[in-house]
Amino acid sequence: MKMLNLHKYYYKDYFKNINFNYLLLEEEIKKEKNDDRKRELIKKLEEINSENERVIKKNNKTLTGDSFSNKDHIPFIINNPIAKDEIENLVIAYPGLVTGVGINHEAKIEGEFKLGVHFDYTWGMPVVYGSSVKGVLKAYFKEIYKIFYKNDAIDLIDLEHDIFCGEVRNKDLEQKIYKEKYGDEWKEKWAKGVQFEKNRKYTPKSIYNRDIFFDAVITVADNDGRILCSDSITPHGDNPLKNPVPLTFMKIAAGCTMEFRFKLVDSKIDGNYFKAEHKKALFKEILETVGVGAKTNVGYGQFQQIKTKK
Repeated sequence: MKMLNLHKYYYKDYFKNINFNYLLLEEEIKKEKNDDRKRELIKKLEEINSENERVIKKNNKTLTGDSFSNKDHIPFIINNPIAKDEIENLVIAYPGLVTGVGINHEAKIEGEFKLGVHFDYTWGMPVVYGSSVKGVLKAYFKEIYKIFYKNDAIDLIDLEHDIFCGEVRNKDLEQKIYKEKYGDEWKEKWAKGVQFEKNRKYTPKSIYNRDIFFDAVITVADNDGRILCSDSITPHGDNPLKNPVPLTFMKIAAGCTMEFRFKLVDSKIDGNYFKAEHKKALFKEILETVGVGAKTNVGYGQFQQIKTKK
């Protein structure tokens, strides 16, 4: 079965057959003073708009329809040989997962999907960018860590820098700075000063010894064979009396299964180790607790269950 490159289809081919003369006609109608000519232009504009809406409706159906002949598995999922640590079988809960909505995708045509979606640039499938995954994990790491490792001796500030910034603490540099600044009193000043993150100094780790966060991918379509479906939000704006205009957009369908991919290493902080397998377990807990993607505060991007492989 031939499969569309959804990235190309959504950001290029989606508007390929649209007649953009409607933009010129709208301006011409505003300036036209002859009533007969204006009616003629309005009729022509209505015909163009009607055809554009038909094209958009067809494209929307292509994007959100049954894309896969095998509903249990996406046969062309691309493996990542570098990602040796995977969190598998996270099933997206209703209402779905939203990612990429900050990307503009609007031509002011009735029925169009107005918000963006993150797709992989090469094979075209919807993804959650590794930077987004890293961001949500970093945001909740300290909070969740304290729940599971209450009596742990590891310095959390240094551990966070190690995992999410790829940096190790450089105490020699800190001490050198404090010696030059405070002389004989440097030890006391240093001990107090480095309690605050802004006073610490860090050195980048080797790229081969850092934790790497890859894009999260869809591995199984929903029960209807879809990976994408439509939804809408109704922003009310500043004026509560103004009739809100719904924004139609695409989301990753509820029921799809996702896989989160990492290359994790053991972290060593002042002689204390935080193992790669412990990172993976903590990351899994964060993802299952807070979700991922946009609009998680209103229910999107949550996971409903864990599927076990047979």
